[in-house]
Amino acid sequence: MRSQTIYKTFIILSIIGLGIAAYLLQNHYAPPTKGSLCDFGEAVSCSLVNTSVYSEFLGVPVALFGGLWFLVLIAFSWKGLKNDRSMPAAVLVWAFIGILSVIYLITAEIILRSICLFCTVVHVFVLVILALSIILYKSQKKKPTKKQLVTAAKPWIAAIVLLNLIPLILFNLPRGEKENYDEAAQCITGNGVNMYGSFRCGVCAKTRAMFGDSFQYINEIECHPQGENAQTALCLQKKIEGTPTWILEPDGVEQKRYTGFLSVDELKEFAGCP
Repeated sequence: MRSQTIYKTFIILSIIGLGIAAYLLQNHYAPPTKGSLCDFGEAVSCSLVNTSVYSEFLGVPVALFGGLWFLVLIAFSWKGLKNDRSMPAAVLVWAFIGILSVIYLITAEIILRSICLFCTVVHVFVLVILALSIILYKSQKKKPTKKQLVTAAKPWIAAIVLLNLIPLILFNLPRGEKENYDEAAQCITGNGVNMYGSFRCGVCAKTRAMFGDSFQYINEIECHPQGENAQTALCLQKKIEGTPTWILEPDGVEQKRYTGFLSVDELKEFAGCP
């Protein structure tokens, strides 16, 4: 396969990868009720994986880092099309870095026991890119010297570090004080509302994030057997079919229930809080 064809393949895969990364980034911040195109239950759910604790690294959505990875690959490929002799080595190193992210996400899917189909497509792309980059590097007849590679790598390394530092700084800047929901959370729990959730539940994760530190006052019952302090038998007894399920049960007597996302105001109304 000619090097020009390989570089063009990298660009095509990167453009598709950018589109997937943009969609996953949008899905990461979308309201819980919207879900994702690839939600087919707890075992196959982009939303579950994409809103879990593993969907962010140092406060930045992993999908954004994925988009930046594809952007850099496009830049490398463009330079490769201009016959830059340092690019086969650069692409090979970059592909191995991409494999590290694949390992991270697959590990997260194993822990969550759920597959993100769009993430899997990206994983396949990265594996294909790695295979082609090995072919590209081995087929290069006249390889640059180590000194030439180091010289060529310095501005690229600086640019890549800066490119990744920008979101790290922006996403970790101090923000204005979040609204305090302590009183609302205490009233919701005080009136007998329990949240039956799961550590694998994407909507549950967004609910916790919505309350922030005030979530400590919400009485959450873990239904998944692999979850911390799981009360699976109680969830089965209560016939919990989806999470989160909110049950108003003062003194243990169920009055009503709702399965799905509820805003703070909706939860206050559900609990009968002023």
